[in-house]
Amino acid sequence: MHVACVLAERRGIRIVAPIHDAFLAEAPLGQLEEASIALDRAMRDASAAVLRGYELPTGADVQLIRPGERYFDDRGEAMWNTVTRLVAKLEARTA
Repeated sequence: MHVACVLAERRGIRIVAPIHDAFLAEAPLGQLEEASIALDRAMRDASAAVLRGYELPTGADVQLIRPGERYFDDRGEAMWNTVTRLVAKLEARTA
């Protein structure tokens, strides 16, 4: 992941954050698809550099998030709901 991040940054891809085994990147609206393809290439190139030529497939699950939208992963819904409920409970106590 570190090598992929360095490669992406050197190639002009704006990395916002790593998310487990993926990256959240930023690009102008008209360049989202191109940035996604370039990031996928950087990740595969990084695997080849680290694994002495063996290129791991990325299984690119591209999620384009446009202005006004947010990233959401169904797998994290239960945790998000728990945190939201606990924060609301804490705020109610301090109000």
